Amino acid sequence: MMDLEKIGKRIASLRREKGYTGEALAERLHISPQAISKWENAKCLPETSVLPALAQALDCSIDSLLCPRELFILEAVYTDGQTHIPVTHFVNNMVRDNSLNICVNAPFLGVSLESDRLKLLTVKFQTPKGIFFSYALQNGSLILDKESICFAQEQSFQIIDAYYGNEKEYSSALQKMKHYEYFKWDRIAVNHESFPSSTASDDTEYLTLIYLNADGIHVISCPENNDLYYGDHGTSIMLQEQSKCILKGIMRLSWEEGMECPWAGALYAAVRYMGEPYTYHQIMGMSGACYRICFTEVWDYSCTDALVAYDYVTPLYKAIGYSFRMAERLEKHERKAEQRAIMEDIQTGRPVLAINLRVAPEWGVITGYTDNGRHFLCRTYFDKDVFADLEQENCQMPEERRMVFEENEGYLFADFWPFLILHFGEKRDIPSPLDTLKASLETLIASFHAKENRGYYQGKDAYEAWIKGLSRESDFRLADDRDNVLRRLGINDSMLCNLMDSRHAAASYLHENIALMPEKDREHLTQIAQNCQAIADMVTAFRSRVNKLSACETAYNTVNAFCVSTPELRKEQIRLLKDALALEEENCRLAQRILESCFVES
Repeated sequence: MMDLEKIGKRIASLRREKGYTGEALAERLHISPQAISKWENAKCLPETSVLPALAQALDCSIDSLLCPRELFILEAVYTDGQTHIPVTHFVNNMVRDNSLNICVNAPFLGVSLESDRLKLLTVKFQTPKGIFFSYALQNGSLILDKESICFAQEQSFQIIDAYYGNEKEYSSALQKMKHYEYFKWDRIAVNHESFPSSTASDDTEYLTLIYLNADGIHVISCPENNDLYYGDHGTSIMLQEQSKCILKGIMRLSWEEGMECPWAGALYAAVRYMGEPYTYHQIMGMSGACYRICFTEVWDYSCTDALVAYDYVTPLYKAIGYSFRMAERLEKHERKAEQRAIMEDIQTGRPVLAINLRVAPEWGVITGYTDNGRHFLCRTYFDKDVFADLEQENCQMPEERRMVFEENEGYLFADFWPFLILHFGEKRDIPSPLDTLKASLETLIASFHAKENRGYYQGKDAYEAWIKGLSRESDFRLADDRDNVLRRLGINDSMLCNLMDSRHAAASYLHENIALMPEKDREHLTQIAQNCQAIADMVTAFRSRVNKLSACETAYNTVNAFCVSTPELRKEQIRLLKDALALEEENCRLAQRILESCFVES
């Protein structure tokens, strides 16, 4: 008989391990968040039809979901400290009777790793006692069972082992590293003076370090006569190689994952990498971007860019305790200095936000550089198709391109020089959550009443201009101007999607902060949150119905939602926008009451 509680805990654990919220996983599986909650709370099992997609999303087998073991391998990586090959599925399948005993070498693991560096296998595993880490050197044995504890996750930084040499001959360098840590050096010179070198070796030798931090277990290998340095505020170790530097493990970005604002999504990926505790919804709420709405009469996708007409950057960076610097539309002669600034940020473990890195002008993250900064690496919202191709069993990607992709930690090269770049500055004091909430409510009011900026209407004016644009019947005659009509419909759907996402984020952020308010003001803040959620729900229901209608429409061979272009549907959306506008106006009145009642009196 299946144990619903164990299955639920396994799904919840793997979901968190992969960095999904319940909403994001539900979105990926095309089911409701309530279904995820029911599985994880042992109310029911996933439907059979959903299991393959669920197992793929959580990177595990169906058997391991439905028959949870007491020893489960969450992650296994075969590495030489430079190249990292995932072997999780293979190692997990070698678990027998809650025990694992395997020999660590490439042929057994079914991989190929051609280098003269020392190689090893690292694992992250779960038992009833918790989540732990272990490793084994090449040709050694990795032995685990349900009682194994090994190394626990560290919030701070800890070097757990060190070796100097190569795969032919090596010796422990852990005592040397412990000795050097005493001096709190910023950099480690890897040479024969600093570390014991074998008299029998004429080949290149390497310092291989195995360390733990809040992100797990890591391995890095540095060739002799090079330097290592402590990055990420002293919580990781990186190669001091001026020609190339890559920040490992910055999350993927994609639409339809519960983060429809690319600026906030890119920022969330960056601060998450930096170890900051903020969620996407909090970033949207603290910046005030969760209240935004923008429209331009020429119907352009740029109206969905969070920063196209209003400054949400200043309140956000103040809230998270950073200064910031923005470089905008640099001339070619200015690029060299900016290139050096980006490289310096990357070297110190700070990702850089930028717009227009790949495909089209949307926000992404600069994650590293190669060739002395001539080429940037990045994460963007346009990467999903590339990853989908890679993850297909019969991937047709040329081997040479795949190797370049893997050597660059799974990041893609930026195609363009960005026209807007956003740097993290110095760390500063963080305001109180109540002060940040006050600033958020002030932004709600200010952005709703903001005037037109460079052809972009905002807040109330944006609603009215959007309604007016939908009412212009001549702009939606497919027979007269098919391409432009389809463009308007695509932009219209993107705006609906942004409105749905932003108001859902607003509701989540405000609900989190209701307890901060005095009792007399909680009702008002609760009503604002409920109004925001009502707008999100109205848009969600409308788009869902239109998507179903669009799926039946084949005359124009397009997948754009809202491409069933009828006056009736546009009238229905106009009514929806008028209802949303009424709720937004009520939110402004309620926010003003809160500011006058709570903050003026205090």
